[in-house]
Amino acid sequence: MGETLRLGEYLLAIQGLAMIRTAPTRPSEARPRVDDIRRILDELPDSLELPLTEYSLAEGYTHWAEHYDRPNPAITREEPIVHDILAGLPPGRALDAACGTGRHAARLLDLGHQVVGVDTSPAMLAVARRKLPTADLRRGPLENLPVQNATVDLVTCALALTHAPDLTPVMREFARVLRPGGRIVLSDIHPTAVMTGAVAAFPGPAAGINYIHNAAHQVSDYLAAFRAAGLTVLDCVEPPVDETVIPNIPGYDTYPDAARQAFLGMPYLLIWELTCEQ
Repeated sequence: MGETLRLGEYLLAIQGLAMIRTAPTRPSEARPRVDDIRRILDELPDSLELPLTEYSLAEGYTHWAEHYDRPNPAITREEPIVHDILAGLPPGRALDAACGTGRHAARLLDLGHQVVGVDTSPAMLAVARRKLPTADLRRGPLENLPVQNATVDLVTCALALTHAPDLTPVMREFARVLRPGGRIVLSDIHPTAVMTGAVAAFPGPAAGINYIHNAAHQVSDYLAAFRAAGLTVLDCVEPPVDETVIPNIPGYDTYPDAARQAFLGMPYLLIWELTCEQ
């Protein structure tokens, strides 16, 4: 039998995170959380229990594909920043690695790039093909891209590296396909967000919470992988949780003050701009 999440226990965790962020320097703001905790503990015996079902990368994205383009706070937070970076780059041949349903591939086409999209999931690629019927979409893993050496001017990879067990072979592949002087634009879930409960959850098919495992790659892990691949960092942006994200956090409707204290301003995403001079 799989794990079950008791909603009351999750709400207690939010209260605890809120307190550890406020108690050492703003104890007056932390004290109301004690009253919240007492209320949650009183209700805990009757707390809703939610089954947890973890899926493999392949199976999870097969189930998620048809729903992936629904509103998603990570995408809402990420897209304007990535699109702003892409708008400043000259058109060329672009690779959208782990292209999913083609949201960045579509933007690259609009910007005048010749685009190749690669993803491991046939279901995600099927959605992308419906949206971008003339695009060059290929199936393949990040560690073995079906793209020739030094044939692209730009690589994008969005919200996918958290699923990679090891960043180094992925970065070496990006460096392999990139022409000298080309750019790489990466986005991912910040490791701090992963370590404080951010999961790749998606609707159905099982009751409760369906999710795919996220790995918490530390900033130092990215930097080590970049060095191993001969990549140079041009910029790094760490968008925090803001008011557009907070209402999507489970428990916000019941304890909005605690949710804000716990998560507002915490690192949420990690966005890199890289180049390769070799």
